[in-house]
Amino acid sequence: MLHWIKSRFNDIRFRNKLLLSHLFIALIPILLLGVLAFIQSYRIQMKELKSEAAASLDQVANILDYKINRYNTLSEFIVLNRDFSKLFTRNYAGNYFEMFLDFRDIMDPLISNTKTMDDNIEGITFYTSGDLLGIRDNILPLSDLKQKPWFDGYRGRHWVVDGSHVYLVQELISNLKDSNYMVISVNYDSIFSDMDKLSDHITVQIEGPQHQPIFREQKADPPAQGATRLDRTLKSNGWTIHYYLSNANAYVNALTFFKITLLVIGLSLLVAFFLIYIVSNNFTRRIIHLKNKVDKVEQNNLDVVIQSSSRDEFGELTNGIGRMLGRINSLIHQVYQAEIARQQSEYQRLINQINPHFLYNTLSFIHWRAKKKRDLETGYMVSTLAKFYRTTLNGGRDMATVANEIEHIRAYLDLQLVMNDGDFDVEFQVDEDTADLKIIHFVLQPIVENAIKHGFTHPEAEETPRIVIASRRQEGILTLSVTDNGVGMTPVQAAKLLSAENGGTGVKNVNDRMKLYYGPTYGLAIDSVPGMGTTVTLTFPAEPAGTAPMGLAESAAAGP
Repeated sequence: MLHWIKSRFNDIRFRNKLLLSHLFIALIPILLLGVLAFIQSYRIQMKELKSEAAASLDQVANILDYKINRYNTLSEFIVLNRDFSKLFTRNYAGNYFEMFLDFRDIMDPLISNTKTMDDNIEGITFYTSGDLLGIRDNILPLSDLKQKPWFDGYRGRHWVVDGSHVYLVQELISNLKDSNYMVISVNYDSIFSDMDKLSDHITVQIEGPQHQPIFREQKADPPAQGATRLDRTLKSNGWTIHYYLSNANAYVNALTFFKITLLVIGLSLLVAFFLIYIVSNNFTRRIIHLKNKVDKVEQNNLDVVIQSSSRDEFGELTNGIGRMLGRINSLIHQVYQAEIARQQSEYQRLINQINPHFLYNTLSFIHWRAKKKRDLETGYMVSTLAKFYRTTLNGGRDMATVANEIEHIRAYLDLQLVMNDGDFDVEFQVDEDTADLKIIHFVLQPIVENAIKHGFTHPEAEETPRIVIASRRQEGILTLSVTDNGVGMTPVQAAKLLSAENGGTGVKNVNDRMKLYYGPTYGLAIDSVPGMGTTVTLTFPAEPAGTAPMGLAESAAAGP
């Protein structure tokens, strides 16, 4: 997967790489900042909520402690009254009048005053096993108390919550024979009314000393898992208040802050993207400009000017490439000029190797004929010789058309026919569409001379010596051929002819000149059979007159 991502990233254009890299680098700290802002906001919200909940819990605990202590005090006010306590320990022995007096003077005023002190006391009931049973409706047998599901036989004072009823159970002073309890019924809402005024994100539960449930909010859902719990234990009766603080409220508040932060992050990313795009586009524009120029250099356009006015590393690189290109151009020009000079020198050397003996022999012969016969034939020879040298010199040009070369070889053969008394035949098979094709000058004469000199060495041959000169054009290739029906030669002799090992240089000179001009794929091919004749084929590119020559400067010209 990582390799695939890396390969895909490598295929992206450099400007997009730069843009994505900078954007990614800018995105990381911005996102981290957003996440940290959310976490910090959440922590602050939770801290504030905990602080608020702790203060509220302390206030509720204090209020509840105050209420419980108030009823505890009222209970003590009754229990610690000595006259009241004696009512449940006194042996009346059936003296109902004394009972009436004690109720009238002690119990009734005390109970009445207690209820007057707190309107939320719903009733005060006494449970006894003594002599007071059956005297009043609020004095019940102790067995009734023991049948209550919430009574656990606890001795002393404790609070009991049974559904929507709240009871303060207080043991009274008793003798060895009797046990007495006072139960004060308190209004449920007066104790727990403050529990309904708490925040919506706080759930309250109250447990007794034995973890028995005392109070649970009915309006709220059960505490969510992971909710923060705060505890306070009442000093008055041992109840424990549990505050369950929901994290959802802090999360919602933090999320609201995060949305604002996210908006700021989005705007920051847009600004960052815009700035990064401008910077990367400005930077890559220079790279693209340099790449376009290097592409032109790759397409053999070495005249491109690569230069930068910047002084940074990229400017130095651009100028360095420009200077390197200048040095390459200079070296190519030097090599080009040197190659031209070398090839021209080589060409001139090969031209100068042509044996001038023909000129001297011909002139001597003309002189001899002129002395001997003084006829028109001499004039013809002189005229033909002039034509031959005119075509040979070719106005000092290295290139000629096929028509010029044929005209030149015709003059040469006319002279040879005169010199040999017309003892061989000549035939021209020149295609008209080859006349204007351009070739290097002076290529046929050495081949024809070699055919006359070496091919017709047996005058006793039955067949008349014959030379056929032909030209063909096919698929961009020009071929000139010289065919004779002479003595022929072996392949070894043909190879020696091209290497000048037989002492002659004319044929080799032509072959070397052609390969120098046109490359190694062109040149001479010798097809010969001993006793049957020889065909020499010259292969050229079919170039019409006026086309730039491919020969001497071909390799150099292809460079720049």
